[in-house]
Amino acid sequence: MFDKAVKQLVRQSDPDGDLIPASFNDSRNLKLLAVVWKRPKTWFFGKDKYIPTSFNLKHLLKDEDCIKLVSYKEDFLKLNATYKNCGSGSLDVGNDALNVTGLGDSNLQFSFDKLIKESVDIPKLEKDSAGRMVDVRNSLIKQSLKGKLLLTLLKERIFTTCESTVSYTRQEQGSCSSSLKGHSKMMSMKMKGEHKHNSEQNMIIPAGTVVAYSVIRMIINSDDCIELCFKPDGIESDDISEDPDYSEVDGHWGPREIEEGYSLSSLKTALSDVQTRFCVLTDLTSECRSTLLLNLRKILLDQTSLSVLVDRLEVLRSGEAELLQNELDDKNHFICEVLDLLSEPDNSEQILVAMHMLLSAVEELTDAGLQLLESFCSPEGLRSLQDLVNLLMANSEPLSKDTIPVFLQKDGEFHRVVDLFKSCDVLLKREEDLMFADVTCEKGYLPYVLCIAISGLACLIDRNI
Repeated sequence: MFDKAVKQLVRQSDPDGDLIPASFNDSRNLKLLAVVWKRPKTWFFGKDKYIPTSFNLKHLLKDEDCIKLVSYKEDFLKLNATYKNCGSGSLDVGNDALNVTGLGDSNLQFSFDKLIKESVDIPKLEKDSAGRMVDVRNSLIKQSLKGKLLLTLLKERIFTTCESTVSYTRQEQGSCSSSLKGHSKMMSMKMKGEHKHNSEQNMIIPAGTVVAYSVIRMIINSDDCIELCFKPDGIESDDISEDPDYSEVDGHWGPREIEEGYSLSSLKTALSDVQTRFCVLTDLTSECRSTLLLNLRKILLDQTSLSVLVDRLEVLRSGEAELLQNELDDKNHFICEVLDLLSEPDNSEQILVAMHMLLSAVEELTDAGLQLLESFCSPEGLRSLQDLVNLLMANSEPLSKDTIPVFLQKDGEFHRVVDLFKSCDVLLKREEDLMFADVTCEKGYLPYVLCIAISGLACLIDRNI
């Protein structure tokens, strides 16, 4: 709940993208001039990640003459908001009556009555830090010199000054009714059933909790002196590419962002490369794949656990484990089991890379997209989604209705798959005997992300079931 609320807060209050949403567990470490790791994005569709540490600037300097912190505070804003997500579906069959309806509503409501922005006096910091040398024996400095992680300093933070509240309410309701009448007036049968489920979660956020922050890049020169880099460093700035058509990550060129009016078939080449990378997942035993999928279904609906698992996989594949093992959140049971399965001696590094790519894509999905994708995580559901993606990749023209996987031709399932693709900026619509797929985003990677997530999860099912 906290993560969802602060992400909405950042979207509303910071259109330029300088602020980074904070996690509740990181709040205690988010002090001015705290050291924050910046991990450059691994995949073309991802974002850079920021990992707060328990260190600050004085821990990195060679001499004991600490830089005096000069800062100032100002009122930020008050924000009370409610975000509603609604979903529904219905099914009517036959001349007699069989009516099935489903309705799901979720509300995210939060109240931040008074937020304060605290900022470092940057000109003073720049002056005082000039010529200061770092202790190259420090573990953080050693890691930064390897080039895997970048050093940043926290220059600004937004925090609460009084108790704030976040509440999440979910209401599910379903009904089924039928009426069957024979030719004889004496024959009549009626059935009706209803189901309701309500859940509510509330969270009190204490005063002094950091909800967002921004950082400044710190570079270590060849003479071991520090230099502050004043290029913007935040969520939006991470996505700025020097080349408008391509981006290069880890030495690989990624495809350009997909735009409104594009056909999904334009993703075919990029997704073919992705599907080749996922082939190693099919080398896992059937039991292992089944257990992985079962645990991932639990993790999909918990964004905090999902982010932790992605970070853990990044640590395993990059060799950062010794440095960051105390900086990441504790593992829950499902995360632990997934990591144990993937750490089996017989498993190759390519399996870790494939799982990291899969879960990195899943992490980029919207809340609505995650909920809908989880509901398709059965062998039949994932097999049908994968077949649909392959059809959309192979054809730039509208699909015949009869070519759509049978499982998805049912009205109830088709409505759900329409909502799933809509959450990723793809509009599926049926007109007479044809189905159209139109990209609706101005620019972005969400259509890629959905197809990557489906392709990866589909490799964890037994195609013979």
